Amino acid sequence: SLKNLKTAYLDSLVLHSPFRRMEDTLTAWRVMESFVDDGKVRQLGISNCYDVKVFKQLYDEARIKPAVLQNRFYQDSHFDVELREFCATVGVRYQSFWTLTASRKALKSDMIKEIASEKNLTPQTVMYAFMLTLGHLPLSGTTSPVHMAEDVAIMERIQGGEVIFDEMEMQAIATILGIPER
Repeated sequence: SLKNLKTAYLDSLVLHSPFRRMEDTLTAWRVMESFVDDGKVRQLGISNCYDVKVFKQLYDEARIKPAVLQNRFYQDSHFDVELREFCATVGVRYQSFWTLTASRKALKSDMIKEIASEKNLTPQTVMYAFMLTLGHLPLSGTTSPVHMAEDVAIMERIQGGEVIFDEMEMQAIATILGIPER
């Protein structure tokens, strides 16, 4: 409850995943919309939604549109290329999780290490900067104060207008990861 959290509202409420039936997903979404109406929640989102048709239907039928889509960013979902494109079109913020865990092999590649060295970054912050440059928000699960500071530092550099990667470097990173071209 909000009282237990010692707050008057939540910034974001995220449905963990769509239900098997869209009718059930929409029922849950309507309850979440009522929390926004009551001022208890500022924005809504959904996680673990890898089917673009399901996400589009939710988006189309929702009175209060999803503000965020939180998905695992990994090869098995083809890196959500179509979903990320749709999100960009309608103004939904794509938030990636499992971003580093799913990319361990790529982060160990000589090319990523070389890019990291040239940019005075770690391979992990290369990935973080890559996601931010794409316009996405990588969610960090680190408990390390050092890694948190590195993540914030690269975010502040990008938000301050610094261009970390040129177009060729972005394409090289995408290729190393195995992101399909569109």
